[in-house]
Amino acid sequence: DAKDIPIRSCQCDGVCEICLGEALEIVNNLIDTLEGDLGLKNIHLIYSGRGYHIRIMDEEMMTAGSELRSEVLKYAAGAEVPKSQFMNAEISNQSFNFEHFTIPVGYQKIFTDRVKFNIQHLVGNEKLDGINPKLMKDIIASRHHLENGNWGLFKKDIGPRRYKNLVEAMARVNLATIDAKVSIDLKRILRLPSSLHSKVSMKCMEVKDRERFDPFDQAVPKFVYERKGV
Repeated sequence: DAKDIPIRSCQCDGVCEICLGEALEIVNNLIDTLEGDLGLKNIHLIYSGRGYHIRIMDEEMMTAGSELRSEVLKYAAGAEVPKSQFMNAEISNQSFNFEHFTIPVGYQKIFTDRVKFNIQHLVGNEKLDGINPKLMKDIIASRHHLENGNWGLFKKDIGPRRYKNLVEAMARVNLATIDAKVSIDLKRILRLPSSLHSKVSMKCMEVKDRERFDPFDQAVPKFVYERKGV
């Protein structure tokens, strides 16, 4: 639901073109991960009237229990801070530290991309657990480094201790961005396409072209325009 996204650059009270656009960008990134990293193929995107539902019809997921669904969800969303300590016993018994942004593949890349998206959309007045006003101000002041992928400079400006707080907070944001309870619930009844979301008077419908979908053009029922005399 676009209304419940923890970081929304629009700061509106309900849903608007901006936050619905950001919600679509988020689900597009999730679908890219589900297809590209996990090899899932039978994926359908549904506009619910106020947000988006990703429905995975692959047999592996249709028959999966809540535990597997939860793991897939956390992977695609970047909902856990990736490990940074690695050891190669053939070389040394000493562990090596690699920050998530130094590994350009796999889960580390997913997490890095999700964190970058969040940071770029911060307004500055968000109340996020683990990020105080001073840290928020410094994040926004230093985020220009991320435009060119200069994560090392960004971390240097933030400081190692506070950077740890930042990535832990972003993992929580990533989990809150998606509706985890619905995703792992095996008995959840989902909104039926062609039904109407009564709170916003918009149609629930399958999104055929997720790159160009515009809910304000394609999901508004005719009677809304007729009522407004358009």
